[in-house]
Amino acid sequence: MFFFLYAIILVCAAKAMFDFANFAGVRTQTGTACVVAKRIVPEHWEWIGRTPVRVKEYETLDLQIGGRLTTYRPVPWILDRTTANTTEPVQFKAGRLNGKVQVEKFKYL
Repeated sequence: MFFFLYAIILVCAAKAMFDFANFAGVRTQTGTACVVAKRIVPEHWEWIGRTPVRVKEYETLDLQIGGRLTTYRPVPWILDRTTANTTEPVQFKAGRLNGKVQVEKFKYL
């Protein structure tokens, strides 16, 4: 029982250290993002601990930044002013270990 608990804590600590090391010291880059699609994620259930929680539907953007496809959920007023198949300015960080893209600012720099 305790071994399992310690193993979970160790895995969570390793994941947090990896995420920190992935973006530590990486400078913010300015570039362009191609809006591939605007999607609506339907209402669904997610588990938080032992409790199921209903998540209302929300909209996301599929962006292609520097040849990498990523999903971004901006604030609603930016989302309303964005259309698919357009190119918008973006500030982002690219992870040094796995190349994951983290959007800092979108459309209004």
